Amino acid sequence: MATQTFPHSSFGDGIVRVEFDVNDANWRVSQVRCINDSPHPARARILRGAALLYDAIAPAGQTTSWNTSGVQLGWNTADEDGDGIMDGGLMMGDYVVHVQWPAGA
Repeated sequence: MATQTFPHSSFGDGIVRVEFDVNDANWRVSQVRCINDSPHPARARILRGAALLYDAIAPAGQTTSWNTSGVQLGWNTADEDGDGIMDGGLMMGDYVVHVQWPAGA
């Protein structure tokens, strides 16, 4: 088992970055992290279908982490476009990670 970190989004030329850590043994997201080097808060939400699972604010000028160990992903190793290259990547299933910056926009 190892933890892999995947970038999710970036705003303001990288002054706000969102990433998540995934346990590669069971593909559960263990945490979502927002590195917010801006003067404005950011907001992160995780939804499963229409159900809101997490809704949190990342304060300005701080790194904030949220424990999200209940989110289950899959790993895609298929050559889905038929070009002979294994595309790979995380399958989010019915989960959505939504980030908004600034939070009140």
